[in-house]
Amino acid sequence: MKNNKKSFVISLERFKPHTFQAEQGEGLFMSHSHEYDELTLILDGEGYYSSQQQNMKVIAGDLILIPSQLHHGFVCTEPWKGVSVHFYHDMLPAYCQHLFHNAEREPHRIRSAHLNEDDLRWAEISFFQLEKEWKLAEHSADSNNLMRIAFETTLLLFQRNRTILPAIESTADQAIVEEVLKEIHASYYTQITVNELAARHFLSESNLRKKFSEWTGVSPKQYIINLRLQEAKRLLQQTNKAIDSISSEVGFTSSSRFYDFFVKSFGITPLEWRKQNQ
Repeated sequence: MKNNKKSFVISLERFKPHTFQAEQGEGLFMSHSHEYDELTLILDGEGYYSSQQQNMKVIAGDLILIPSQLHHGFVCTEPWKGVSVHFYHDMLPAYCQHLFHNAEREPHRIRSAHLNEDDLRWAEISFFQLEKEWKLAEHSADSNNLMRIAFETTLLLFQRNRTILPAIESTADQAIVEEVLKEIHASYYTQITVNELAARHFLSESNLRKKFSEWTGVSPKQYIINLRLQEAKRLLQQTNKAIDSISSEVGFTSSSRFYDFFVKSFGITPLEWRKQNQ
């Protein structure tokens, strides 16, 4: 089922054992790739997901996050059921974006999380609400917000329960940077400073700047600016809010600074970008 351009969801599909034309224990291997991200929740049964570098067993309660463009496959070894959401992560609100930072650094890995009974129930309810709102013929601001909240909830459950692969387990410095990223994504729209972020982790500003730049490729200040601009683009495309209002909402202290940064980064004004993309 197709959805409107303003939605981050591309498709949402439920799968059941009868989907796979094989006897129990034989499975059916499916290999493919796609231009969007995928989040799959296994509700029952078991099987395997694989990429060039991985072959991971999945069971009921597993959440699987697959980056865009990654050629991957799956096989059902015991009749399973679950739900898969295909989506563009860059169309999600800024707070969710930090969850995809590692995926962008490790684009050839499938990531997973195993949910306990309570979190699994919460994730299943969130997927149900997401599906209900997504299937509406017309989307209102309320339905779009409910979709966002439902999907954010599932992503946060993934983040809390995610499996850390030994090959990419965080060092102490990486762990600090990941915490700083969470803090930035949670408060990018405020007048947060690099000095404040450094102080929270008992670091000097220059030390944090060095660690952060090594891990992300940009300085904390530039990362905050980029994040504000990306969120502004999302709001320009998905809402009809006034441009000055968006400028303030994402954390710029003046509209002129917002315009300057936007034109420098994208080559056109916010209004021109909205006309081309909305």
